[in-house]
Amino acid sequence: MITTIRTRTIPTIRNPIAAIWQSAIHKAISQKQPGVQLYLSSTQPEMTQFTAAVTALQDNQPIPATIGDCAKLAAEYVWAEIRQNTQRASQLANELRDSTCDPLWTTALETYLKCKASFKSIPYVRYSSLDEFVILLPDKPDLIIGVIADWGTGLDDAKWLLSEVMKKNPDVLLHLGDVYYSGTADEFRGNFLDPINAIAPGIPVYTLSGNHDMYAGGAPFYWVLSQLNATPTLQSFKQKASYFCLRSAKWQILGMDTGLHDCDPFSVTTNVTFLDPQEAAWHVDKLNNAGGRRTILLSHHQPFTAFLDGIGEGPSGKPLAYNPKLYSVFGPFLNNIALWLWGHEHNFEVFNPYLGLKKGRCVGASAIPCLKAQNPYGLIQNPDLQGQSALPSLAPDVMELKVNSDGWYFHNYAILTLRSPKSQFKDSEIKYYELDSAKNGPSILMHGENIP
Repeated sequence: MITTIRTRTIPTIRNPIAAIWQSAIHKAISQKQPGVQLYLSSTQPEMTQFTAAVTALQDNQPIPATIGDCAKLAAEYVWAEIRQNTQRASQLANELRDSTCDPLWTTALETYLKCKASFKSIPYVRYSSLDEFVILLPDKPDLIIGVIADWGTGLDDAKWLLSEVMKKNPDVLLHLGDVYYSGTADEFRGNFLDPINAIAPGIPVYTLSGNHDMYAGGAPFYWVLSQLNATPTLQSFKQKASYFCLRSAKWQILGMDTGLHDCDPFSVTTNVTFLDPQEAAWHVDKLNNAGGRRTILLSHHQPFTAFLDGIGEGPSGKPLAYNPKLYSVFGPFLNNIALWLWGHEHNFEVFNPYLGLKKGRCVGASAIPCLKAQNPYGLIQNPDLQGQSALPSLAPDVMELKVNSDGWYFHNYAILTLRSPKSQFKDSEIKYYELDSAKNGPSILMHGENIP
């Protein structure tokens, strides 16, 4: 899917190999135009044509005749890699090298091959003790937490949204994952860490593992964890793993790693994601030993959805409406979960109760714009409901984000306020804000709710 803000496009592809190639193309273009801000090379013809060609192949359509020969050749190579047709991929790679194409294509090819050769197992961190990775939140009567998701584009509108979050004076910032295109070291530095340091200094920051964060092997994600909360005043808030438990007197926030198993860049299809079994046991321990605290869950991937292509294919071959693997871990606890926040879909979704979860919310629209004409709120067709009677449904008073005059949905973020026994207020609360994705307008409160 290619999305646009005015003259900028952000061509994101939910395929690991194609995403790595997007990173490689961007790097090659940047080397040709040093010192020029290229917005992920999003308006460059090489990027837009490559993305259109790959999208056509994924949709089992012919590559449009308007696509240049070199972009077509690169897309066909990527498709051969995706299909694990090594003989065809080798042939196409040689054609790229021997062609009269702009050298940026061979530069992108060599960058991709270098990345492929460097792949090792993701440096996932496992605990030695169930007590690890529990972090005490700042002790305040009213603790304010900013929540963003799918934010790591490095673009001006993403930076503007974070500046709007900071106007709410958060004590903590949570990112629910995805740094684009494929979570390379350059992308984590330029699209995530540098803007965080410039706009949100001095507060604890936590980030989840999304699928795009793991596409380039995951090492840059773990590097950025070492860079966050690194000052002496923030050392006690250090995030040491891709999952964590943040605790206050009345609350615990469990962040999980759903990106670990949605990242294999050399699989033909992506399976329904799941937690590492040891991590699943860690979360269950926290839920069983909450000490009277209420629990909020965070994930990058959705536990359920009504939209787009669903969560993956079920045994029937039909798209799933909910993730049975995550449900197997958290299902027994959902009646007692106060709130579950996720991203992955670039929408804002306030669901009615489903699977026993009273409050399930998608806040994935923090930086990637969606065109209304692309129908991102289109319902799953012919879903596999896994025994449920219907798809999850949106709360009628909060159906979707606003659309601006250019036809683009607004961006959004959330502000969570956790009350302590010292607070003058009884219930914690969360408020959801939106802002014009094209005009960098002010935040608009669109929905608020108590979290008893």
